[in-house]
Amino acid sequence: MATATLRPRKKVWTDEELEALPKDGFKYELLDGELIMSPVHANHGMICIRLSSLLFNFVQRQKLGEVYDSSTGFRLSERVLLSPDIAFVSKARLKKILIAPDKFLYGAPDLAVEVLSPSDRLREVHRKLDRYFEYGARMAWWVDWKKEQIHIYTPDNIEALTRPADVLSGGEVLPGFKCRLSRIFRW
Repeated sequence: MATATLRPRKKVWTDEELEALPKDGFKYELLDGELIMSPVHANHGMICIRLSSLLFNFVQRQKLGEVYDSSTGFRLSERVLLSPDIAFVSKARLKKILIAPDKFLYGAPDLAVEVLSPSDRLREVHRKLDRYFEYGARMAWWVDWKKEQIHIYTPDNIEALTRPADVLSGGEVLPGFKCRLSRIFRW
C-alpha cells in the first residue's frame, strides 16, 4: 500500500484546516507543505503499543515528562506538522512547546519514534527524521518490525540494533531506559 499524497498544491495549512480533515482512520501529516496520509497494519500497531507501554511506564515512574501517541501533532513550522508514532517530551521542553492542551505542540519532541509500515518510502522517512532534528529533537528511533531492527539516530550518530539480545537505550534523552529487542519483537 503506497503512501498517498493529497492536495499536492503548495499551501500553508492552518491548524483549523488540519483539524477539520476527515476522521477516516488515516493519520494525516504535513511534510514540507504536502499533506500525506499513512494507513498502518496490525503488526505496526502492536509494536507501537509495546514500545509505548515500555516508554510510558518508565517516563511516569521517573517523572521525566510525557509520552504521546501517533495522534499528537507536532507543529515544527507552517509547512511541517508531524505525528511520530511515539514521542517523548521532557518536562523542560514541554514548558516551551505546549501552548495549550487543546493545541498542537509547537516544536519537536525530545525523542521521535517512527515505526515503518509497508506504505513508507525511505526518502520520506529520512525527510521526517531530518525535520525532527532540524527543529530540536535530540534522538529518533526508526523501528523496522519486519527485520526486527531499531536504528537509533542522534544529531551526531546512527546505531543499528539487529539481534534479539541487543539493548535499546534511552541515552541522554531517557537516562536509565533499557530494553532488549526481544521484548519488543516477541511474536
